[in-house]
Amino acid sequence: MRDAAHTAHIAPGTIPLPGLLDIAGEAMLAEFRQELAKNGYEDLRPTHGCVFRFVREDGMRLTDLAAHGRITKQSAGELVDDLVELGYVERIADPADKRAKLICLTERGREAQRVGFGLFAQIEQRWAEHFGPERFEQLRELLEQIAAERAPAAVPELSQAALAGSRGG
Repeated sequence: MRDAAHTAHIAPGTIPLPGLLDIAGEAMLAEFRQELAKNGYEDLRPTHGCVFRFVREDGMRLTDLAAHGRITKQSAGELVDDLVELGYVERIADPADKRAKLICLTERGREAQRVGFGLFAQIEQRWAEHFGPERFEQLRELLEQIAAERAPAAVPELSQAALAGSRGG
């Protein structure tokens, strides 16, 4: 009996799915970066998105940020240093352990996060209108399912939403 690697084929000239996902993601991120700059946040770099994606009202330890972002603690520290210097985040003592620090958004950081999430929602809406709302919603649902099942640690917001019962599916 032959294994799947010998029976499954991608036709020459066909882009493998990871490549298509990367291309589509980069297209959306390019649009996002343009919109972000138009809204006065030209000082933010794409790598800063990791912090804005995961840090919420109650803050987050650097080690947790690195784990969620799937980056090294050193890389997370450099991102946080940049954002502290730019005035988007601050380090405060963790009330649960005074020796530890929490990364918290400043008022400017909370506003940037709100604007960023709003811009992504607008872009998704435009793309849904362009490609078809039903198809776009099916794509989102499928990608959420794949992410939640195959890489749950990378999408804590999906598991939190499931626990809260806030998403259908």
